[in-house]
Amino acid sequence: MASVGAVRASFLALGLFWGSWAVSIADVQRTFHLSDGTLGALLAVAVGVAAVTGAVAGHRAERWGTGPMLAGSLLVWAVLLAAAGVARPWPVFAVCFCLAEVACGVVDTAMNAAASRRLAGRPGALVRFHALFNMGALAGAAVAGGVLALGGTWRWLWPALAVAVGALGLWARRTGAPEEATGAVTGGEAGPALRPVARLRADGLLLFLLVFALAEVAEGGVDTWGVLYLRTHLASGVLLGAGAYVVGQSVAATTRGAGGPAIGVLSARWALVVGGAAASGGILLESLSPAAVAAACGLAVGAGGASLFWPLVMSQVTRQATRATAAVGAFTAAGYVGWVAGAPLVGWVSDTWGAARGLQLLAAMAVVVVVASLLRRDDRSGRAKAG
Repeated sequence: MASVGAVRASFLALGLFWGSWAVSIADVQRTFHLSDGTLGALLAVAVGVAAVTGAVAGHRAERWGTGPMLAGSLLVWAVLLAAAGVARPWPVFAVCFCLAEVACGVVDTAMNAAASRRLAGRPGALVRFHALFNMGALAGAAVAGGVLALGGTWRWLWPALAVAVGALGLWARRTGAPEEATGAVTGGEAGPALRPVARLRADGLLLFLLVFALAEVAEGGVDTWGVLYLRTHLASGVLLGAGAYVVGQSVAATTRGAGGPAIGVLSARWALVVGGAAASGGILLESLSPAAVAAACGLAVGAGGASLFWPLVMSQVTRQATRATAAVGAFTAAGYVGWVAGAPLVGWVSDTWGAARGLQLLAAMAVVVVVASLLRRDDRSGRAKAG
């Protein structure tokens, strides 16, 4: 089993990366002269391959163990982060970025599997644990915003983060417990040897996975397109764009951290309903407001609402699945697929009808999540597990 310290640090590191990406995405777009559609296509390819890799890795983690999987993927991710930061030609950057996303997806799968198994049956604690990601994201956004506002370049950010991620990978390798990687099925992992999709269907999780993927279209869109809209279409400047994202992640971190016990009482179904309603309302406000400050407030509300999705869904998956590690890997992949589906679609709508329409599409998707969650029968009891 991956050590708890390494898992905590991995949540922070992943948050640092996505926070820096959310703020610097406009600068990356200008560096390579990308349209919204091209940027969406890049994200679709990168995150799509990461989703497939994460799903396969999650399935294999039952034999590898989350400790070795986390340590190895962190070390690979560090190398690819540095390569993406220094890559100059657009084709080289695109390849390095896609490969870095693949490694990032495996890190995401490993750390979520380790955290969900360690805190199985304690949804409130898992919600608080996920606040570490938001803390990392707001720190990454704040650092990126400061560097860019002072005239620095986004190319400094990822190589610097790569050094920390590499050190974390070495630490995770030394502190992980090797006995999990024996191939034995442990408590919470028992069940018939079914194919992944058949296993999800047998556990009653297949429809839930589809709803979660749609929810992640909205969550990923808030983080990527919400900040990009502020910076490029409302000309808010890097500090307001970064500040709005920081406020949103602060709301998310506070919601998850301080409200963990109360939120843990919610079922995953109501997390999707409440979070989807807040995300839809916030992103709609941003798209309709001509004032940058009001739009930034909408972004913050949207980010806070979307923060409810991931931890409570993973908590229910861990309780309900007969093979928790593989199921968490499948749901992590579904979350990435949600980002894949949304990125090119929102980019195309933005290029064709304007960026505000792209945000309104995200708001509509969040409404669909609310409706689908209300119609879906919720199962809080979980399945009986052998072992």
